[in-house]
Amino acid sequence: MSLVKLSYSEFESEPKIWKISDATFSGINLIAGKNSAGKSRLLSVINSLSHLLTGKVQRLFESGKFDVTINLAGGEFNYKIEIKDSSVINESLIVNNIELLMRNEDGTGKIYYETKTDFLEFKLPPDAIAAVNRRDEIQHPFLIELHKWANSIAYYQFGSDFGKSFLMRVDIAENIFDSKNPSYLDDPNNLVRIYATAFNSFGEEFDQAIISDMRNLGYALTEVGCTDIQQMIKIPLSALGMFTTEEELGFMNPQLNMSQGMFRALALVIHLNVCAFSKSKNLILVDDIGEGLDYERATAIIDLLIYKAINNDMQIIMTSNDRFVMNKIPLEYWSVLKRTGGIVKMFNIRNSEKQFNRFKYMGMNNFDFFASNFFEQEVPND
Repeated sequence: MSLVKLSYSEFESEPKIWKISDATFSGINLIAGKNSAGKSRLLSVINSLSHLLTGKVQRLFESGKFDVTINLAGGEFNYKIEIKDSSVINESLIVNNIELLMRNEDGTGKIYYETKTDFLEFKLPPDAIAAVNRRDEIQHPFLIELHKWANSIAYYQFGSDFGKSFLMRVDIAENIFDSKNPSYLDDPNNLVRIYATAFNSFGEEFDQAIISDMRNLGYALTEVGCTDIQQMIKIPLSALGMFTTEEELGFMNPQLNMSQGMFRALALVIHLNVCAFSKSKNLILVDDIGEGLDYERATAIIDLLIYKAINNDMQIIMTSNDRFVMNKIPLEYWSVLKRTGGIVKMFNIRNSEKQFNRFKYMGMNNFDFFASNFFEQEVPND
C-alpha cells in the first residue's frame, strides 16, 4: 500500500486559499522547504484525510478538496471529495479506471454492488461521507480496502513534547495488562499506554528491539520499561511512566528527567517498533525529524527510519530543514516545497529530473541544493 499522488485545496477563490497540486511520493520521502513553506501542513492534510476516511471526524471541515491516488492490493485507487460549508459537494472513487462510487451535492449517488454486478442508487445527508457510511465487506470491498489504508497512517510530531509530560494512572495500566486483546491507541502522545499495550502483546522481544535500536542511535541502554514513577522521583500521585537504564548510569532514569532529544528518540523507536511488530501501520508521517538531536544521532535516526521502512514494507514521509538530516538523505528521496502566497509547489526528481540529476555531479552537498534554489532552475540542454 502506498500513497502515489495528492492534490489538496481549501478556501479557493478566497484570500486565505491554500493549495498544493500533484504532490507525488515514493517509498521514502523527505519533504524540505523554508519555514512556512507548508511542510507540516502537508503532513497534516494527509493525516486529516486519514481521519476523514476512518470516520474520526466529528464535524466536517469548513472547506477542503482532496484528490488522492493510492496503490493498494486491488490496484490503483483514485478518491476525490470536495467539502464546502461543512457539507459534501461531490465524492467519487475510481479503481483501475472504473468509477465504482459517485455522489452529488444533494446526497444522491450510485455505488457498485459486487453480488449484483451492477450499480444501485443511494441518498445520504449532506454531512455524511459515502466512503465511510457505505462500507460493506460483501457488497463494497473496495471501500474496506480504502478504509484499511486510511487506518494504516501514523502521524508523529518529532519536534513536539511527543508525550514526555504524559503519565498513566495505575488502574488504567492494570486493565491493559489484564486484557487478552489490547487495542492500540492512535494518540502518539500517550507513549506509556502505547508501550504498555505493545509489551503486553509482544513481551521481552519488543523490549530487546527497542534497546537494539536505541543502541544504534548511540544510547547504550540495558533496560527499558514503564513503572510507578514514584519509585524514581517524588510526585504526589501514583502513576506509570517510561524509564531507561544506561550502562554508564546504572539506575532507572524516568522520562521526566530525560533530555528532550533522548525522549524523542525513544518515543519514535517505540512507535516504529509498534508499527513493525503489529503490522498495523503502513504510512508513517514524521514531522521535524531529527529536531533536538546532535549530528551523529540525527543521521543515525534517518538510517533507522529508512531501514524500518524497507524491511517492514512501510512508506515514510518525513519533513525537515535541518542541515544534518538533509545532507544525510539521498537526493532522490527529496521533495522541496516552495510557497507563493497560498499556492504551494513541490519539486522532486519526478517532475524536475534534469535539475536533480545535474546537481548530483556538481560536487556540492544536498543542503546547497535546497539553499541555492537549484531545484527550480532551468537546466540548459547538454
